[in-house]
Amino acid sequence: MIPPELFGMGLPELLSVYYAGKVSKDSLDWISDKIKEILAQKRYGFTPEPQIAAELQQITKSDAYRRTKECIGNTPLLNVIRLGLRMEKLTEEGKIEAIGKIKNDVIKKYGPEGITILNMGGTGVLIPIILHLSDMKIENDYDQNYMLDYFNNVIASWSDITIFHQTEHGQEALTTKIKQYMNSHFEIFFVFSIGTAGGQAIKSIATIRNDGTIKYKGYTFTLISKTTDQNGRDHFAWLFRNRYNFEKTYL
Repeated sequence: MIPPELFGMGLPELLSVYYAGKVSKDSLDWISDKIKEILAQKRYGFTPEPQIAAELQQITKSDAYRRTKECIGNTPLLNVIRLGLRMEKLTEEGKIEAIGKIKNDVIKKYGPEGITILNMGGTGVLIPIILHLSDMKIENDYDQNYMLDYFNNVIASWSDITIFHQTEHGQEALTTKIKQYMNSHFEIFFVFSIGTAGGQAIKSIATIRNDGTIKYKGYTFTLISKTTDQNGRDHFAWLFRNRYNFEKTYL
């Protein structure tokens, strides 16, 4: 028999009861089904397992999620961004099966754009992008509609405006690639690197800064994020902006 008090509970309360595990197996099964029903109908359009659901609920309390919501407003895109933020930890933990299931569900509901956001999370670059968007909104006093359009354009252009540098590519190759991106006159582009590749990137960017290339090409650059993962590797993210045609333009 299902305790009557469960019927009036919302998602946070149901998750708490589920993980406390102090009710019968029948009640736990009922709670699990109810959690999936709530999430499918009201948020994600599919049914995360209770453990993932609890983690997604916790993410709504994070600074990154709060800043995202303040930046682009209460849009359905927040649902997949929440999943993207969760994807980073799943990737670090090597939970391939869970990642695959989420991706399969997301592509059915959100299409390729949803997968792009998940990949941002899985490669550890979603939070730097969120910080960039939030800072950009605050500095320029842009409204949420503008920022949402801007973010959608970043997603649509993602494969064209990102450089993921790896050590085996070499410093000289990165320098050449950055110059190519500037010659293409992108409004913005990003450079990401991890660990020893980060040292190469620092030297590469310093070289073209000191020789005047970045300024001559009409760009500015900012280190928008530097974090250290659980393995002690530094993660770097740089943003390059074309200062002549960035202002109030889309990609």
